[in-house]
Amino acid sequence: MAIIGGEVDQLSALKSAFDKHASVVQELTSTLRGQLENTNWQGPTADRFRSVWSGEYEPVLRRLEQALLDAGVEVGAARDRLIQAGS
Repeated sequence: MAIIGGEVDQLSALKSAFDKHASVVQELTSTLRGQLENTNWQGPTADRFRSVWSGEYEPVLRRLEQALLDAGVEVGAARDRLIQAGS
């Protein structure tokens, strides 16, 4: 059986941090994508960066955002189980 432990207030703060930073990563990704799409930047460096951005950087940022959201859900569920166990 898994042991569930933690401090409710700390878990709430951690969930909030995960959610907030997931939003920050989403905003960063969206802002950079928009800037890249709307900036007249041409040449081999631009092509290379856009290729790496779409193939590597943006997917990594999206995975980070999702990982933070998932962690927030798990931490929130653990917090809720602790609250229920204390009732």
